[in-house]
Amino acid sequence: MSRSHAIGAALAVAAIALTACSGTDGGSGTAGSDRPGEKKSLTAPKAVILSANSTAQLGTVVIDGLGFTLYRFEQDSAEPSTTTCVGACATAWPPMLDESGQEPIIEQVDKEIVGSVRRPDGTTQVTIGGWPVYRHDADRAPGETAGHGKDAEWFAVTPKGGKAVEQ
Repeated sequence: MSRSHAIGAALAVAAIALTACSGTDGGSGTAGSDRPGEKKSLTAPKAVILSANSTAQLGTVVIDGLGFTLYRFEQDSAEPSTTTCVGACATAWPPMLDESGQEPIIEQVDKEIVGSVRRPDGTTQVTIGGWPVYRHDADRAPGETAGHGKDAEWFAVTPKGGKAVEQ
């Protein structure tokens, strides 16, 4: 699957989920109303969405439901799953959290290796192959991989939980 197809598929899934999650208000004329001319409020999908994306430089990597590349951090551990990126680190590298309690939506990623770990702040972070996964705040558009190789400690994660290797 090409990068553009993977991103398009992920965005289509997110759009469907957004549409399905719009709320109603019992007819008070606010968000969710079916009255002509009134805006509907949409709620972001709550379930974690993971899929694979083929890149020219890194091969196939995992992206989130908005198409952003996910990374693993070499100072974390997969056995046992441990997250060490907190504070300023977690600002630059936002952890992929799952507080939904819903089954993740997973495409082209081995479902058996998707899990979670409790972070020091009590939130639940998604893991792939035991590795906690993160986004990078420097990735401004879906499909970017600016965080790969950063400080020789951050690597895009593959659908099997490994670190991506430049092609």
